[in-house]
Amino acid sequence: MSSTPSSPQTPGGAPPAPQKSSGAKIILWIVGIVVGLILISFASCAVLGFYAMHKAKQAGFDSDLMKKNPGLATAKMAVAMSPDTEIVSSDDNAGTITVRDKKTGKVVTMKFDPQKKAMVITDENGKTTSMTMTGEGANASMEMKGPEGTMKIGNSSDKTPDWVPVYPGSSPQGTFSASSGSEQTGSYTFVTKDPANKVISFYGDSLKSAGFAVSNMTSNSDGKVGGMVSGEDKANKRAVMVSLGTEDDGTHVNVTFSIKQ
Repeated sequence: MSSTPSSPQTPGGAPPAPQKSSGAKIILWIVGIVVGLILISFASCAVLGFYAMHKAKQAGFDSDLMKKNPGLATAKMAVAMSPDTEIVSSDDNAGTITVRDKKTGKVVTMKFDPQKKAMVITDENGKTTSMTMTGEGANASMEMKGPEGTMKIGNSSDKTPDWVPVYPGSSPQGTFSASSGSEQTGSYTFVTKDPANKVISFYGDSLKSAGFAVSNMTSNSDGKVGGMVSGEDKANKRAVMVSLGTEDDGTHVNVTFSIKQ
C-alpha cells in the first residue's frame, strides 16, 4: 500500500471540486503537457531522443525549435494533438503561440522564455498567469502565479508551518504549496524505516497535544500496516491529514495541511 499526494482537506471537510469549463480543461491539458516536457527538456534536451525529434518533424515542426525553445515546440505539438484547439498564430523568434478553443472561441497566448525557464499565459481579457522553473532533475520546481493565487510544486523552499508536526529524522520530498484568497494549503511526502504504528502514534499524540481533534484509522494487509491520522483545530481553522503505508523500503508517509485566515 503506497501513498500519493492528494489535495489537502480544508477545516470543516473537503472543499467542493471547482467546476471548470471545457475550454479551461483543454487549455490546462495543453499546459500540463508543456510543463511536463519542459521539466525534462530543461534538465537535458538529449533525453528527448532522436525518435521524439523525428516525430516532431513528421508533425510539421522543426526539431531545431525543440532544442531552442522546447516549451514552444511542445505547445505546438499539444495543440496539434487536440481536436478541439487550433493555432491562431505563432512566432518562433518571439517565443509565442496563440491558441483558440474551437468549442468556446476563447483565445489564450503563451510566451516561452527558455533562458529564464519561464512561461506567461495571457487570456483574451488580458489576465496573466506566469510559470517559472528552477533547478533541474530531482531538484526541479515550478511556481505559478495568477489571478487565483500562487502555487508551488517540486523542491519548494517554503517551510512547513510550525503548527504541523514534523516526524523526527524525516526529509520532506515532493513538496506542494498553494495560496488562494484566504486559504493556504500544502503537502509533502517522506519515507522512514520506522514501523507504521510508530508514525501513527507520533502524529496522533502530537496533534492532540497541540489542541487538534484527532481521529485515526489503521489497516493490515498481509502484514503490511497502513493508516490515516486526521486532525482539525476549528478555533484556528487548521487541518492536518497524514496517510501512510508500508512498502519494502520502509513506511511511506504523505502529509497534507491547510489553514484559513
